[in-house]
Amino acid sequence: MVAGTETRFSLMTSLTLKNMPDDLLESLRQRAREQRRSLNSEAIILLEKALAADALAAPASVVETERNAQLAAWERLGGLWPGGDAALDTLVSDIYEARTEGREVDW
Repeated sequence: MVAGTETRFSLMTSLTLKNMPDDLLESLRQRAREQRRSLNSEAIILLEKALAADALAAPASVVETERNAQLAAWERLGGLWPGGDAALDTLVSDIYEARTEGREVDW
């Protein structure tokens, strides 16, 4: 046998849904008819869509968790400034005084 020419078979598994409510089954049948799909194909497509939506939603929760952690860190740092607001006002004033005017601009 030549490398790379072997045929690979994937085994498909089955899923049995027990105790499915009649109205849910009827909705699935109706949707399958409307989409001209088998009941099995429609169920697979709906599961794929639901899982893909969950996968897209997960990063948002990670981003929100990171954002909340950053906000908490800034809030902790905010209370640590030595001298309080008076020292901060002095520092800001010193920074503005130390700035150069820069080049002249013709408007």
